[in-house]
Amino acid sequence: MAKPSRKAQDELIQKEIDRINSIFINLPENKREVAKELIERIAFMTIQLEILEETIKTKGPTYLFKQGNQKMLIENPAQKSYNTTMNRYTSAYDKLFTLIDKLNEKNSDEDETEDI
Repeated sequence: MAKPSRKAQDELIQKEIDRINSIFINLPENKREVAKELIERIAFMTIQLEILEETIKTKGPTYLFKQGNQKMLIENPAQKSYNTTMNRYTSAYDKLFTLIDKLNEKNSDEDETEDI
């Protein structure tokens, strides 16, 4: 994927938001609302990771840096960004599932209280 335009990125992000929301379709709307911002951030990171992956595939994870007589192999900045973003992406998904579990536990406790 070549770097898409801002509009195309926004469309891809919205599709990803819709996809993630469809995973949690059985979750009540009020609980999905709590996770809304986290879902939006995860969707953004997903698209950014795809763009970075394509850059790394086409340009490689390293490149030959030349300055005067000095030459050295250095890490592609896209690779660094990818690694950092992937770390945060994984953490964000973990937080999302933790949040959903806590919301479900709270709902389960409320259901038990109502049964009494």
